[in-house]
Amino acid sequence: MPWTFFGIELASRALQSMQMAMNTTGHNLANINTPGYSRQRVNLATTEPLLLEGVMTLFMGSGVRVESIQRIRDMFLDGRVANTSSQYHRLNTLYQRLTQVEDVFSEPTDAGLSRQIIGFFNAFQELSANPENVGVRASVYQQVEGVTRTFRQLAGRLDEIFAEMEQRVQATAGEINSIAQSIADLNVKIRYNKALGTTPNDLLDKRTSLIEKLSEYVEVRTTELSDGTVRLSLGEFVLVEAERANPLPDEADYINKMFTNGADVRAYIGGGSVRGLMDAMEYVRTYRDRLDRLAKELIDSVNAVHQSGYGLDGNTGYRLLEGSDALSIRVSDDVLDINHIAAGVTPAPGDGNKALEIARLRQQPVANLDNKTIPDFYSALVAELGEHTRAASTGQENQKIILQSLQAEREAVSGVNMDEEMSNLLRYQRSYQAAAQLISIMDAAIADMLAAFAGRR
Repeated sequence: MPWTFFGIELASRALQSMQMAMNTTGHNLANINTPGYSRQRVNLATTEPLLLEGVMTLFMGSGVRVESIQRIRDMFLDGRVANTSSQYHRLNTLYQRLTQVEDVFSEPTDAGLSRQIIGFFNAFQELSANPENVGVRASVYQQVEGVTRTFRQLAGRLDEIFAEMEQRVQATAGEINSIAQSIADLNVKIRYNKALGTTPNDLLDKRTSLIEKLSEYVEVRTTELSDGTVRLSLGEFVLVEAERANPLPDEADYINKMFTNGADVRAYIGGGSVRGLMDAMEYVRTYRDRLDRLAKELIDSVNAVHQSGYGLDGNTGYRLLEGSDALSIRVSDDVLDINHIAAGVTPAPGDGNKALEIARLRQQPVANLDNKTIPDFYSALVAELGEHTRAASTGQENQKIILQSLQAEREAVSGVNMDEEMSNLLRYQRSYQAAAQLISIMDAAIADMLAAFAGRR
């Protein structure tokens, strides 16, 4: 009786295959809300047919088997999502930081430096008309104090923002190293399972999610190797190679947009939030340098005029301002007595020509300020900040739309559809029931056959 139990074996394989298909469908449904999960599909195939030889040669089917459990994933689409995400986070980070800088400048408001500079020159204009008025002199002193204080506050806040971004870059580098190590650990597990001939779908999903998380920080080039591991690179720097994760160099060079050890190791940062921070740091340093230039020229040009003028005490040579940059600018101790504020070209009563000369400095181009006047140089700085912010805003909005489109496209490919999975579950259930019924029928047939043989004896 070589074929006695063939039907039961065939039905048993069908039961096992349908059971695995139902389990896989259940796994899909259980992870329908799991971030980064890719739906899995059971690929069924016929088993090897059996050769029947007799009056004629025939091949008889032997049933079904599970050929593989496939992870439904488009690797090229994953790469596009990662690259787009990297650029989105770069521009979004840059936009957020520049918005923070705009809040510091507070333009155009009464608290902004622009109004303070205008008020400074207007105060000397009024002093030129009333050089002996104590109230006007007190107003001039307060205006000078206000503009110098605003310079210091702006410089201090920009320095704080720069230092915070510097710290954040270093903290993010630690997070990148941690993610890289996790990917390297997953490489080891995936390579082991690949060597056994299995496909560790869930581990692959986890690794893909980590790579996408890494792409939010830095733009990485991903190379999948034949053993199932991946190589991740930042320019020429290899961040992950199989089971080895190489930590980023310690020094962050925001000018050249890289991490370096100061020698021959350089990890170029082409995208992600770290690149956004480095771009913002460069902008902030530029704004800060221009603020220093403006403060220095204000100090030098005003003092050059003021020291040649006369105060109410009939003396000359007093400095109005002290310091060398935006952080150190302040009212000179020479004019703590407001009678020392110079207003006249001569000590003659009622002479306000020197104050008028200071007021007219607002209209004089300065070579060290790109041949702009003091107010125009500051206005150009604020306008450039606004342009940088608008460009970052537009860029991040465009990248967000592209990213959402790609994510929706990927969801259509890899996402779990509940209606589809429930339909599959019902289909596999019916097949399972049919296989179970086949076993019952085969069992009854075998019982009848055995009874018939027993009766013949």
